[in-house]
Amino acid sequence: MEEKHMKVNHSLQKAFAIIEMMAESGAELPLNEISRQTGLPKATALRLIYTLQTMGYIQQNSRTSEYSLSLKFQLLTNHTDIYHDMIELIRPFMQRVSNHLAEATCLSLCDNQELVYIESIDSLDNLLNVTQKIGKRAPLYCTGAGKLYLSAMTSEELTRYLDETPLLALTAHTLTTKEALQQKISDIQHAGYSLDEEECEIGVKCVAVPIRDSQGKIICTLSVSMPAIRATEEKIQQTITTLKTVSAEIPL
Repeated sequence: MEEKHMKVNHSLQKAFAIIEMMAESGAELPLNEISRQTGLPKATALRLIYTLQTMGYIQQNSRTSEYSLSLKFQLLTNHTDIYHDMIELIRPFMQRVSNHLAEATCLSLCDNQELVYIESIDSLDNLLNVTQKIGKRAPLYCTGAGKLYLSAMTSEELTRYLDETPLLALTAHTLTTKEALQQKISDIQHAGYSLDEEECEIGVKCVAVPIRDSQGKIICTLSVSMPAIRATEEKIQQTITTLKTVSAEIPL
């Protein structure tokens, strides 16, 4: 088909009108405001938003019902400037942890009820490293860092998450019942750290701690992943102590 005979896809135009407007705004917006600023009927805007939401590019605040572009969209377009300063601030602390423990460290965020890895530092001291690809997504319920975000949810938010999320067994060690996961979350709340004991991937263990702002809110998570063969009880305890000490020094 010749280009001059091709027709413009108006639905795609409207979807990008929403994306461009939300990117320029940089804030969470209610449906009424999205409709007003784009000039789209509310029903049309809602249909397009729902499509983008199911694809993971728009997220909805469960408390306010307002919409914003997700981290998946920002990573896709390489618009990670909003996290650049935070990553640059935390990277030296990650390097300290990696050097001290001779293991890989990761920095993660929660986006649209999933864990997203935004920075990773490998250890140069071991040939066998557990490396996480930047931008990779993983479930909250079976990752060390992800369970920290679950532990910070209100009881209503956690109930909604458990009702909406199938607890699929990724390994024989994955917690697949609500009761078992809720007990683990309670343990994490008291301990201040979280473990992934081969729940996400066989042969890999992880220790994670939260990085909080001055108000106590979890901004991101710092974790150390290692082959299970090196994850002795002594090494796990050393990792917990190191992560807690270093994370407390990060000035957020």
